[in-house]
Amino acid sequence: MTLLPRSLRGRLIVLTVIVEVVMISAILWNSQRLAETHLLQQFELRRAETSRLMRAALAPAMAQHDYAAISEILNDARQLQGMSYLVMFDDEDRRIASASASELPGQSAVEFLSGLPEDSSRMDFHIAMEIEGRHYGELLIGLDLHFLNTARRDILTQNILLALFGILLTTGVLTAIALWLTRHLSALSNASRALAQGERFSPLPSGDNDDIGRVVTAFNAMATALNARMVELEAAELTQRELAERLLYMAESDPLTGLANRARFSAELERALEHVHRGPEYHGALLYFDIDEFKTINDTFGHRAGDNVLLRAANTIGKIVRADEMLARLGGDEFVILAPGADRAGAQALAERIVNAVRSIAFDFSGHQLGLTISLGIALFPEHGDSSENIVSHADAAMYQAKSSGKNCWRIYRPDLDDSEQMLHQLGWNDRIQRALDERRLVLHFQGIHSVRTGTVAHYEALVRMIDPDSPDSLLMPCKFIPAAEKSGRILDIDRWVISDAIRVLAEEPDLPALAINISARSFGEPGLAELIRSKLAAFEVEPQRLIVELTETAALANIHDAETFMDDLHRLGCTVCLDDFGVGFSSFAYLKQLPADVLKIDGMFIRNLADDPSDQVFVRAIVEVARGLGKKTVAEFVGSARTLEILRGLGVDYAQGYYLSHPEAVIQTG
Repeated sequence: MTLLPRSLRGRLIVLTVIVEVVMISAILWNSQRLAETHLLQQFELRRAETSRLMRAALAPAMAQHDYAAISEILNDARQLQGMSYLVMFDDEDRRIASASASELPGQSAVEFLSGLPEDSSRMDFHIAMEIEGRHYGELLIGLDLHFLNTARRDILTQNILLALFGILLTTGVLTAIALWLTRHLSALSNASRALAQGERFSPLPSGDNDDIGRVVTAFNAMATALNARMVELEAAELTQRELAERLLYMAESDPLTGLANRARFSAELERALEHVHRGPEYHGALLYFDIDEFKTINDTFGHRAGDNVLLRAANTIGKIVRADEMLARLGGDEFVILAPGADRAGAQALAERIVNAVRSIAFDFSGHQLGLTISLGIALFPEHGDSSENIVSHADAAMYQAKSSGKNCWRIYRPDLDDSEQMLHQLGWNDRIQRALDERRLVLHFQGIHSVRTGTVAHYEALVRMIDPDSPDSLLMPCKFIPAAEKSGRILDIDRWVISDAIRVLAEEPDLPALAINISARSFGEPGLAELIRSKLAAFEVEPQRLIVELTETAALANIHDAETFMDDLHRLGCTVCLDDFGVGFSSFAYLKQLPADVLKIDGMFIRNLADDPSDQVFVRAIVEVARGLGKKTVAEFVGSARTLEILRGLGVDYAQGYYLSHPEAVIQTG
């Protein structure tokens, strides 16, 4: 007991903390043990899943002795799955392919295993490559266990921090309780100490003329005089500071809107780019926009009306911009927002809020109701440049790309669209597509998707056509106008029309099980498209599961983040998602976990010659097995013969589409 404090409150706190430390230590040990068990279970699941996916991906290539494809798959798998090495041996124990960050020993499995150095941070296992009972070889894999050791260390660190926090919190609470319990015993001691140190306190009861009362009276008089002097000094200092701040404000602010001017913006942009040069972890965005048809407003209603528009726009947008972002007016109707630290998603979200906010502004000029819109371009740094000239010019180019898309929208800078000659080449098709939309010369045709097992139509696919303005009895196929629409951005308008018209057809055909539509690569990255689908389904009172949205595999892999987000949005709505043209690249199997499609439409290149090409049959069988293992349906397109349909039935494909079964028709035959 000699080690304990002398005071009662001290002994109470120390003993309780000792008990708390013992209990928290026991909890910490048990938590670490449970976490270790869970990590090992997760590792075993990962190893089993890796074996299944690698067997499905490599077996067809092993069957065809396609060693180049095997090597490519091994390299992709090592980079994506965090593997130390992958080595493939054929059925004669010869090494045929490998993937590793360092040199691997041996040309046979025995030599390889005997020459492989021991490493506690690696787990070695093998996978037998078999197709329909035939052995084609063996894959040796070394899984990197650094993630497991890191997870253990992180969990231990978190548990220790939580334990320390618990001990500190307990100590604080117990100290407060001890002080409260012993306050009556220490009241006299505390009052004496406060008086000796000259602190403000509530004195003990005493006479008016005692020493304590006189000291307090003198101190209050001194503090009052000192306080008055400090107020005078602060007032004099404030007057000088206000003058300096006013001069600085005039030098850095736009006189009409009060926003930062071009000089202030340029200085802040240079300061932001200096951080970019110091390290790759720093990034940001520049949003450049102007008011659509502002010159018309000025010329028609006068400069006072134009100034009013600028002020309303500046005030509205200023409420959206955060404290660490800068809104500046460069001159005329041109504005910029500098957003240091903003990534692509943050810049897109900010742009969407600004466009929507400006769209809600309304004016009444001389009895004329006028809405307001802007065209906004985004340049990211350092992605789109690391100098102020490049960033500003690219943001300005992106703004004009937004104007080319019909205004009242925003676009992120795309170098492939920053070409004036190419944009001029598209003007003719822009006009033709816009007139087709305005004059209702887009139509849908419908082709059946048939059950392979029964031959009956399971659902239909909607295919867009354009009525030729020069020959109204003729139809233009999508290959004539879709490429031009994708380059010009008009594909977004076409996709919106297809969505609306397809949902209208579903509403008019209640016996139609489902209807599939194709969405372009540019549209599934378009903000607000999922909301458009939701609103149309609600307006026409159509069940979401009757709408199937098809995205091409190549487009999805080209922008996998936007594709994954869009597919998740569709699933939340209740729609079915189909991955079209699947199988163009075999490495796409590795992305199926990131692309949550419900249906895989096998690319037609594997179906056209299916009856005569055994390698196509092996490939289709592999796709079907992987799809079935992941709980997905399969569709084969370009089915042109009864023999092809019979082979698909034997391979286990769920649905088929092609001219052998049905041609696209203008009217759906639901009866």
